Amino acid sequence: MSDAASDLRALMRAAPQLVTVVTARGPDGPRGITVSSFLSVSLAPPLVLVSISKSSPAHAAIAAGRFRVHLLAADQAAVSGHFARPGLSAEEQFAGRYREAVSAGGEGGPPRLPGCLGAAECESVAAYEGGDHTLFLGRVREVSLERSEAEPLLYFSRGYRRVGAPVE
Repeated sequence: MSDAASDLRALMRAAPQLVTVVTARGPDGPRGITVSSFLSVSLAPPLVLVSISKSSPAHAAIAAGRFRVHLLAADQAAVSGHFARPGLSAEEQFAGRYREAVSAGGEGGPPRLPGCLGAAECESVAAYEGGDHTLFLGRVREVSLERSEAEPLLYFSRGYRRVGAPVE
């Protein structure tokens, strides 16, 4: 890894990130991936952006056209860890307690994970090359707020965190 890449990685450790899981259905079935690169781009029209590693098995599913971004609550570190595990097949990702997420996505829709702060179902409208990642721009089609009053799960300095005390 170059010095610039190592320095960037160290810099990003100092920036708290909201933890999200992106799910989609692709040619190999349902897939999910934990990401911290998610942002709102526009309200008119409603657009969001996610950054997905090209080497991820979820990449092809997200590129297929529809995806759902789930904002994780502070008590969902295990969900984040599960979808961050490399090498899991689609069946392994959505086995056990995640099995219902596949059918909750509706016929052909992206799987819906329960217990999140909220989620946005998106239609991919553009994809941009970004080095070893692809930046997917998605038009928000549906938003669900399940636990919007709960604290978000954050990732900071190599670990999961909660929101701290307010600044006065």
